Amino acid sequence: MDFDTLLKFINELSGQIDLDVVLRDAEALCICAGENGAACIPPGSPPSLPVDNGLFYSQQDDEVL
Repeated sequence: MDFDTLLKFINELSGQIDLDVVLRDAEALCICAGENGAACIPPGSPPSLPVDNGLFYSQQDDEVL
């Protein structure tokens, strides 16, 4: 698949991907992979966001101003 075809495909997905489901699934896969998954990341990969509590996307209460 060439770049233009891939780009067109990705653009056509715009607005059709349920982001909450994708993030929940990605988090579950990451937790399941654990240290073995981390060992498979190639050297030189960009760093990920730091994780404070073991969950990547924890829900926080909105502050009332």
